[in-house]
Amino acid sequence: MMVFIITLVVFLSVIAVLLWVKTPRYQMTKTDVIQLLQKVLVGQASENDWAIFLSSSFRHCPELEPFRDACAAIDEKEYLGHTRSGFLLSENGLVQVRWVLDRVELLDCQE
Repeated sequence: MMVFIITLVVFLSVIAVLLWVKTPRYQMTKTDVIQLLQKVLVGQASENDWAIFLSSSFRHCPELEPFRDACAAIDEKEYLGHTRSGFLLSENGLVQVRWVLDRVELLDCQE
């Protein structure tokens, strides 16, 4: 009987913790996007950072969504992968990312 009670207490404790803890959510802000695009331009962005950005949702700031879409289109045509130089995109892709960065910096989006 004692084993049953201990097992029940442990089980209920685990359930309580799972209900109490929220699922972590990562939301990129305008500042995060600017920093990432700047890293892409200087060859310091990782493939993982770029992939996370491209797969992110911007429901919290819909104004950023067109810029993510533009970067996804750039990625489709200009992506090189990780190179010795560190750049993920071709020179033409970097020019396009610079254009996107300039537009994002002008964007009025609440953080």
